[in-house]
Amino acid sequence: MQESLLKKIRLVPVVVALMVSVVVWWNVWATKEQTVLVFSTGSKVGLYHRLATQMKTVVETHHADIVIELRESAGSNENIRRLDNGQAHLALVQNDAIGGGSVRSMASLYPEVLHLLCRTDANINSVEDLAGHRVGVGATGSGTEQIATRLLQFVGVEPSPSPFWRGSFAEAIERLKAGEIDAAFFLIGLGGDVVRKAMNDDRLKLTPIQMRSVEGGNPEDIARTFAAGFRVHYPHTSPHTIPLMAYDGRPRKPVPSLSVQAVMACGADVEPEIIERITKTLFEQRAVLSQRESAFTHLDEQTAQGGLQFPLHEGAENFFRRREPGFLSQNAEPMGFVVTLLLLGWSVLTWARRWYVQARKNRIDTFYREIGGVSQRVHDAGDMKVLAELESDLADIRRRAADELIHEQLAADSSYIVFQNMLVSCQTLLERTRGELRVSPDGTFGQPEE
Repeated sequence: MQESLLKKIRLVPVVVALMVSVVVWWNVWATKEQTVLVFSTGSKVGLYHRLATQMKTVVETHHADIVIELRESAGSNENIRRLDNGQAHLALVQNDAIGGGSVRSMASLYPEVLHLLCRTDANINSVEDLAGHRVGVGATGSGTEQIATRLLQFVGVEPSPSPFWRGSFAEAIERLKAGEIDAAFFLIGLGGDVVRKAMNDDRLKLTPIQMRSVEGGNPEDIARTFAAGFRVHYPHTSPHTIPLMAYDGRPRKPVPSLSVQAVMACGADVEPEIIERITKTLFEQRAVLSQRESAFTHLDEQTAQGGLQFPLHEGAENFFRRREPGFLSQNAEPMGFVVTLLLLGWSVLTWARRWYVQARKNRIDTFYREIGGVSQRVHDAGDMKVLAELESDLADIRRRAADELIHEQLAADSSYIVFQNMLVSCQTLLERTRGELRVSPDGTFGQPEE
């Protein structure tokens, strides 16, 4: 019996180890399940790519289950195409980009300001003065080309004496300095390196985005008036003023201009819960991001939803509207883990109870066998001395069983009732045998008891 009990006890560490294994497996399984998102940025040396790098860092730092892969691109329009055809999940795009049926907005990040750089000897003081000059409008298919060509159409400037020049920002600067073009548009974040370096050359200047007839007015008023008219034809622009001394001491006075918001965008089919977490992290980590890239100083929750061309993604909307998920969906994983532990605990308790009940049954079975042994020996008893020893053995069985019942090693159930009945039967057998031994075969009394 004790050997059987020891075998059962040895199983307890096995069960505990099983429970620990389940807990470890659960945690390892949960951490291994990761979401990989492709983030389409821009050229490796451009602002889009730098901003995406910082966003990748903060998101992955605060969400171990999200992995972001940066992928370079030609800029906003290519990013739109990638989101539309499923080649990217996240992207930086201009709010005025064309297309984007599957594109969803997450938040406006910062304004991209339209800079008009001209040669100082070209005598260009407004956008109307560009008529008859050689003008760079940005790379083919770029956001700069899109807004610049529409702007020139708006003010009535046609390509002359040859088609507008198209090329990268770096190439445009070189051509300006070489005198091959007279002016060039740059849609870029305020303080961008390309413009900052160009402004170190006194042969180049920033020209106001305004009509010739309003020269000399308040820059902010000029910007608002011009933008109000242009928005009728090109809705997603806003008035903007390039501040005084924004580029190492230049310009010497504020310059009226236009801006288009750079937007953090995503594909429509990305999980809302993922987008909500990313959007929340960007705003919560705004201070950290702003220290690394000044463009993030414009990130503001109150204005991040305004004037967006592409509809808000459900996840971003949940963040801005603070639509908290229901208790069950919010706690589904922890609740599932708890339920698993409860079921495991219940199984262990059930096993322990069965083991305990079986242990009690094994003990009562031992007493059954002992009583059976006494009963068998009673039949073979030939004198009073043997009978007295059997009575002593039976009394010892009764005493030990009572002690174990008191200490709850035996259960006061039907098995114990059977045991008591066996005791009574064995006691009766002893008494009957004792009477038979007192009487001799011829009917006289035998020897008295010692």
